Amino acid sequence: MAASAIQLSTFGALPCAQCGTELQRPAWSEPVNERQVRHLWNCRDCGYVFETMVFFCTEADAVSAPPLAA
Repeated sequence: MAASAIQLSTFGALPCAQCGTELQRPAWSEPVNERQVRHLWNCRDCGYVFETMVFFCTEADAVSAPPLAA
């Protein structure tokens, strides 16, 4: 997997925002709308709780987006 894909991923190997422990999956997920999903993360090591938001592009956005640099 490319380094850029790892950095953009919100599942697996996401570090806790407080202590850096690797988190494998969110404690809870919620679709906000057809293009957004909110994830709640809970670190079992330090107890820190935080949220991330995933934004999915539309097909039109994906077609018109410039290519990623290698």
